[in-house]
Amino acid sequence: MVKGGMRAPTRIVCVTGPESSGKTALCARLAERFNVPWLPEYAREYLDGRVGYDADDVAAIAKEQLRRERELVARTEGGVVLDTDLSVIFIWWREKFGTPPDWLRNAFAAQASRLYLLCRPDLPWQPDPLRESQGDRDRLFGLYRRLLLDRELPCVEVRGAGAARVVAAERAAAPILRSAL
Repeated sequence: MVKGGMRAPTRIVCVTGPESSGKTALCARLAERFNVPWLPEYAREYLDGRVGYDADDVAAIAKEQLRRERELVARTEGGVVLDTDLSVIFIWWREKFGTPPDWLRNAFAAQASRLYLLCRPDLPWQPDPLRESQGDRDRLFGLYRRLLLDRELPCVEVRGAGAARVVAAERAAAPILRSAL
C-alpha cells in the first residue's frame, strides 16, 4: 500500500513469442525469482484433449485469458508474470481466421501497460500435441516483433539457451518486478 491507503499499481511482465520458445519455463523462473504470481496460458487448458478448434474457440480462450488476467491483477499488489496475453491471441486469430474482430482489437489496445519479453525461437523444437508451427517459428517471431513495435509497446527480446536466457529475462524484468516488491 502507498500513502493514503491507495493500492500500488500492479507491475506486469508478459512473456510472449512463437511456440516452443521457452515462454512457460521463463515465466516459472521469473515468478520464483521475484516471488510474484504467474498466470498460465489458458489455451492449453481449454484445448487439452480436443481435436481442432475454430474462431469461437479462440474467442472463448481470449475472453477467459483476459478475465483471469484481470482477476489476478485485481487481487495482487505488486508484480505478476503472464504466460501469454492478447498479443498471442491477436496473432493467432490473424494467422488462422483473418482480421481480428473489433472486440479483440479493442481489448488488446486497452490492456494495462506491461513489459513484453519476446522470446526468440532459438531453442530446439519441443514436440507437443497442441503445437502446430514447427517450421514457421522464425516468421511468426517476426510477426510478434512487428506487432509490438508497431504499437510501440515496451519490449525486450530474449535469446540464447540455458542460464544465459534466464539471466537476460531476469535482467529485463527486474526493473518492473523488483519495484513491485
